[in-house]
Amino acid sequence: MKRAGVFALIFLAAGAAAATAAGRHSAAPSASRCGGELWRLKTFSDPQRRRVDLTTQPTTIGVIRERRGPGRIPTRRITAFQRHVWEVPAQVTLFRLDPTGAVRLQLYDHEAYLNAVIPAPNCLSGRTRDRAEIKAAWHFFVGKCGKATSTWQSLGAILFVRGVGFWSQKSPTRGTAPNGAELHPVTGLRIVAGC
Repeated sequence: MKRAGVFALIFLAAGAAAATAAGRHSAAPSASRCGGELWRLKTFSDPQRRRVDLTTQPTTIGVIRERRGPGRIPTRRITAFQRHVWEVPAQVTLFRLDPTGAVRLQLYDHEAYLNAVIPAPNCLSGRTRDRAEIKAAWHFFVGKCGKATSTWQSLGAILFVRGVGFWSQKSPTRGTAPNGAELHPVTGLRIVAGC
């Protein structure tokens, strides 16, 4: 009888450990883990995601920075900028991993900066549109251009960066667009030089 009790205890302990490990690795994406109240926009899993035209619109950082930004940060896709996929040629001057696991890129072209963000794969849900492309962009960048850490790292690579228009908080910080425009999420990358 003692032997059966020992085996039962071992079985229960192993089951509890497995359940704990599974919970750690399969936690569903959430606002608290993946970017706050706008996380669904940032991960392309918002209710209006199907309204985005996936036909790539070639443009420049300068043109995006000239767009009129909204008065307040929209929580829904209400502007034409948010309903298109844009592609810009740019030098990635800096990159880092943000607290959500996303890779944040500082883009530069012709004396103008713009931020672009590749969401962390574990923040993409089954509802995420272009999920495979976003995951591929994250793995491509980390695999080819360098492992991102929480501190900014210099790069200098030239890429075509494709992503969905997103309005972020306006900030005077170097590297951000004065109107709050970003490409978020990034849905594709093509290397021209570097990496």
